[in-house]
Amino acid sequence: MQKLKGFSEGCYKFLADIAPHRWARSHFSCRAMTDALLNTMCEILNRWLVDARDKPIITALEYIREYLMKMIVTVNNMISKSDGPLTLGATKVFNGIKKQAQKYTVLWSGDHLYQVSGPHNDQCVVDMNARVCACRKWEISAMPCKQTVAALYHMGAFGERVGHLESWVHRVHWLETWKNTYNFKINPLNSMHLWGKSLVTSKLLPPLIVVAADRPKKNRRKGLDEKASMNAGGKLSRQGKTTRCGKCGELGHNQRSCTNCGGVGENSGSKRKKKKTCGNKKTKLNVGASSG
Repeated sequence: MQKLKGFSEGCYKFLADIAPHRWARSHFSCRAMTDALLNTMCEILNRWLVDARDKPIITALEYIREYLMKMIVTVNNMISKSDGPLTLGATKVFNGIKKQAQKYTVLWSGDHLYQVSGPHNDQCVVDMNARVCACRKWEISAMPCKQTVAALYHMGAFGERVGHLESWVHRVHWLETWKNTYNFKINPLNSMHLWGKSLVTSKLLPPLIVVAADRPKKNRRKGLDEKASMNAGGKLSRQGKTTRCGKCGELGHNQRSCTNCGGVGENSGSKRKKKKTCGNKKTKLNVGASSG
């Protein structure tokens, strides 16, 4: 934080007001077993439920049921095309880790501790019994980091039984776990006029709702941090981002206001004159035929 303060005072103050466990890997929790701190699943669900939010309760539930039915079938089709011990995403990530681990050197202490050094001055101690590394990536992501894989390479070179490298990955990333997660189906239903009559004698009445005069909103409510980063049009602000021109490639302007390619930008005083065109090709052909 002191190094960051010397580099950028504003960035230091911004991060100082946020709890470290929300942005620093040294304070991340190991419970989630993933290093991806995203709300992608919530955003996708909100996106698909926009059309069902203003519907009656049964119609909305039927919309959700059909969406989940299609999603489970799509995921099962992806699982059927997978043939590795890990999921598709975990396999891609772990292959990159194994490739990076080849650049590291390992020193063995004679016990279960290994000193692993890399080309980026990232020397760490790996405890193979506790399955932890000083970089904390193994604990947080539940997947061996490049220092750990380098230690596994060293163990295998000296005759120790390591087994498949994928066996050191937590079961949460296994393909078998993915199959068990989606090993259920949502059965189709007949239309509502074929449903049986309810045997409950009492009737549940909906609560009294005072309908506002304005049109009901369907979009989800924005958080305070999202509103602060939006402009007057309701879109995310580009403040702090540098624009690159698509014509000349220079920074600081876009192609509409570019004046480096022999043209005049739209935001300048003068504008290009538009050429006048005739009505259509048939008119030109007729005129040409008559004049000939």
